[in-house]
Amino acid sequence: MEPATRGLKQSASERRLMSAIRKRGGGCWLRPRGALLVTVALALSAVLAACDREANPTPDEPEVTVLAPTPSATAVPATFTPEPTAPPPTPTQVAQPVEDPPPFPTPDIDLTDYTVYSETLLEAYAEEAALLPDAPHYFIQVRLLPGEVPSLEGVQRVRVTNQEETRLNELYFRLYPNLPAYEGAAEVSRALVDGKVATVGYLFDGTAVFIPLEGGLAPGAATDVTLWFRATLPTQVNAGTAGAGLYGFVGGVYDLAGFYPTLAVYDHRGWDLDAGASFGDSLFSDTGFYQVELTVPEALAVVASGSTLAQEPNDDGTTVWRIAAGPVRSFYAAVTDRWEAISEEVDGITVNSYYPVGGLASAQTALSYTTGSLGVFNRIFGHYPYRELDVVPLPTTAFGMEHAGLLGLAASFYTEAGGGFGIATPHEVAHQWFFNLIGNDQPDEPWLDESLANYAVYLYYEAVDWPQMQTAVLENVFRYRYDAARNLGIDRPVSGAVVGFDQSNYINIIYSKGPLFLHAMRERIGDEAFFAALLDYVQSFRYGIAYAGDLLDVFRGHSSTPIDDLIAFWIYGE
Repeated sequence: MEPATRGLKQSASERRLMSAIRKRGGGCWLRPRGALLVTVALALSAVLAACDREANPTPDEPEVTVLAPTPSATAVPATFTPEPTAPPPTPTQVAQPVEDPPPFPTPDIDLTDYTVYSETLLEAYAEEAALLPDAPHYFIQVRLLPGEVPSLEGVQRVRVTNQEETRLNELYFRLYPNLPAYEGAAEVSRALVDGKVATVGYLFDGTAVFIPLEGGLAPGAATDVTLWFRATLPTQVNAGTAGAGLYGFVGGVYDLAGFYPTLAVYDHRGWDLDAGASFGDSLFSDTGFYQVELTVPEALAVVASGSTLAQEPNDDGTTVWRIAAGPVRSFYAAVTDRWEAISEEVDGITVNSYYPVGGLASAQTALSYTTGSLGVFNRIFGHYPYRELDVVPLPTTAFGMEHAGLLGLAASFYTEAGGGFGIATPHEVAHQWFFNLIGNDQPDEPWLDESLANYAVYLYYEAVDWPQMQTAVLENVFRYRYDAARNLGIDRPVSGAVVGFDQSNYINIIYSKGPLFLHAMRERIGDEAFFAALLDYVQSFRYGIAYAGDLLDVFRGHSSTPIDDLIAFWIYGE
């Protein structure tokens, strides 16, 4: 049975954008350049550059060995039970403090002007910013305050257009640092709507605030919301959580994901305000535009989504970094004084590979895999539209983490022991399509981006004609772990929210069984139809949000043979 979740509503501007995109072709094929073989034994296959698990990287790769399935073992079988629909969160209004002057003045910015984004997009895609006038447009001024408990304080203006068919009586903004897995804290102290003081209401768990709209916001109408906010950063990384290496200050790196109030998604179910699980990915957001002025101590450097437009020193020993990113799924920044960088260009895109002291060789390996897989995916999925892609070492217990225009790899890779670059890097590069360009509800449908990104690793090695790694990925990473799940009694359908999994089966199902579904689909409908479907999916939902039913319908549309039995078996367990 297919879920009720179907179809992306597209505005007229989105339809114009899709038409323009379909007229374009893809990049070019790249073969590997000096990439080192990496270990693909069981320890590596357990952590496929996803965003939520511990890593035990190994050094240089020995001869590839195909592993036999895990023998049966005594275990308590897992039972799949659909989660009940939770009631909507109960909003609780709080008093709005207005007596004290805000730490930042209200920003003076024209949020209908998108010309700055021509500096972040490749010339062939520069017009795409103007084709998305209804996307949220953020202007954020924020200051990093180091200390025993590091913090951020700032103000943001957001132009919000009602893209729905119903009047909106309030707007919701997610406060991701307040999620338990992030172990930080965030608050909104003051709000303006179209220049008038507005009430700030908190949801009961503090993971979102709502701003009532006087008179409501009609379909197609726009409003201007200003929020003053503050966030604190944790100073340790806890393995196995959604926040592991995602948000905090660890190892001399300020890891700034989701630090600002993020406009929540409104879809066919209403406002999406799920708190998510303690592991897996938590972000679910619309594509937006971001102009950010980030003030940091002058000794620190910033690597962020999009492009840095200017660095302006202040008299107080700080520097303002002016950054623009868009259209992107979210904004991310890493701040540190411990990195250097090497760069290379592929298909007109500058790839910057950052590294700590002693990590040059690792940075070269990361750069090779990034440029190689970027060239391959440009051809398969359509061209990456931005001028830059950054690769940074992050203090994560996972193998990697995706951000818009930036991929983080485990800092533990950047040692003499090396790490799992050969799996982690192409996986995270693929997320630039399956997460950034095409959004999905990561807490509710994690397979839709993770399974596609992991199967892309196999496609990369196939494209560059590296049969040993093809075999290793297919057998050691996909089939071995799926067979292990079956033998241990922890198999379950690929479909489902992260909260319906546990950490004993999440990796095996989402990162191994999901890619095997895609492989089975490819074998059933043939290469020509399979790759045409992938390209169609990317072009149809580029800069939008897709759901599982959308991808499956695209496969149906390109198949001349029935495929519902595959979908029922692999995805829904029927």
